Order: sequence, then structure tokens, then C-alpha cells
Amino acid sequence: MSVPKREVSPPAEVSFLGGLEHETTMPTRYLKSGIRDSESIENLSPIAENLYYRLLVTVDDFGRYDARPAMIKAACFPIKDSINAAKTEALLKELAQHGLIEIYVDNDKPYLQMTKWDNVPRAKESKYPTNPHNAVQVYADVCNTHTDVPLTKTETKTKTETKTLDAPEGVSPEVWDSFVKQRKVARAVITETVIKTIRFEAEKAGWTLEKALAECAARGWRGFKAEWVMAKPNPADNIRLTVPASNEPNHVLLKIEADRKKAVPPSLETLARMAQLRSKA
Repeated sequence: MSVPKREVSPPAEVSFLGGLEHETTMPTRYLKSGIRDSESIENLSPIAENLYYRLLVTVDDFGRYDARPAMIKAACFPIKDSINAAKTEALLKELAQHGLIEIYVDNDKPYLQMTKWDNVPRAKESKYPTNPHNAVQVYADVCNTHTDVPLTKTETKTKTETKTLDAPEGVSPEVWDSFVKQRKVARAVITETVIKTIRFEAEKAGWTLEKALAECAARGWRGFKAEWVMAKPNPADNIRLTVPASNEPNHVLLKIEADRKKAVPPSLETLARMAQLRSKA
């Protein structure tokens, strides 16, 4: 028995930029029954899951959109005052951490790509740039590609072969093989740009490229940032003196010295009397 698809269609008066053409209505998107047992979606917080569904009817036909938090807030939560740009940014990071979206930068401007997307686009081009570092394939790039997100109407399995780069200089075959396998599992391509980016971040952290690639393979990271591995400063190391240093003389010590100089030494009779008393004690 087949489970009916649920249509997700926003109000007709909301304009949708699906590409180079300006549409008067938002596209009709569908959710498949598999969304109910998706582990990635199940592990989201309720408000992050809410944002994910709203993004489905906000992104263009290629699954892309402007990733500036203020723009996402305005598009997805236009009348929800409890959600601000800072909260929206945190929700986007949560979706990215669970592999549901990828955020990338082009010309110093952030964009997002739904990571599992096979919607048939109406427009010939997306108004947003592609992410050169990810392996997400949309319908316009490779028709009828396999995807496992419960979003669209059809699903067809195909094989796509890509040429693997040779191990970079200074990287052992064992570490390189582990890194390549990890990237395949994550469905991420390996390009010269990817390696150069990881090398740059590794040098910032004082690491070799081999060490950075080994860390990516061990932790399942799609990328590498120096700040992820660099030791954070310990506030306890910043010792502060309770008494600030000063070059001025201490008035207490000056008084003690003055009293010492004013003191009159005891007479011989007084010293003899003191010795007599000690002998009787």
C-alpha cells in the first residue's frame, strides 16, 4: 500500500525567485513518507526542524538560497517575533551540523544548498552561485541522480565515476587512502581547491597537511579549520597581582624606621638589673 505524498504549497501571493525569471507563485513541493524516519531530521531541535520545512518552500528550484541570517529570518519567519537573526544563524548551523544543508561563501557572501535535492527545476539557471567544494548533485547537473531525501517525486539510481587525485607530496598512502574513503562516504569530491584550503588551515594551526588529512578522516570532517584544533587560552593563565606595583616608598615602613631611630638604648644599670632578674627566674 503506497503512502500518499503531502503537498507543501505556500500562499499564492508570495513571490518566488526560482532562477532568472520572477514567478508569481511559490513552487509546489512534496514531502515523502520517508521523512518520518529520517535520523538527521529526528535529531533536530523542534524549531530547527520547523526551519528546515520552511526552507523547502523558500529555496529556488536548485535548492539554493541566500544564507545571510537576516534574509533567512525575513523569508522563513516573517511574522515570528521570537526568532531574530542571531537565533536564525544558530538554527542554520544546527541544520548544517546534521548534514541537511551546506553553507558556502562566494565573493564574501554566504549561500546555502539543500544537501539532498532532486527537484526538477523550472528555470534554466539558479540566481545563486554553486558551491565548488561540495558533492551535492541537483537535477540540472545530472538528470535523475540518486538521492535519499524524502522531498521529490522521483528517484533513480545512477553511477557517477570521478577521478581521484594522487596523494599530495608529504602525505603517506595510508593517510591518503583513509581520507579518500572518508570523502566518498560523505559524498564529497576531492579537488585541488579542497586540498589547498586544508593545507592553508593546517599551516595556520602549525600542522602538516598529512596530520590535518588524518584528523579529517578520523573525525569524519568534510573540511578543516585551524580554530578547531588550536588550543584555546586558559583565563587562569592571566595572573593579576592583588597589590599593584609602585615605585613610591611605603609610609608604614618609613614610620617603623623613624621609630627605631628615635628609640634610646638602655643604660648599664638597666641592663644589669635585667640580668639579675633573669638569673632569679
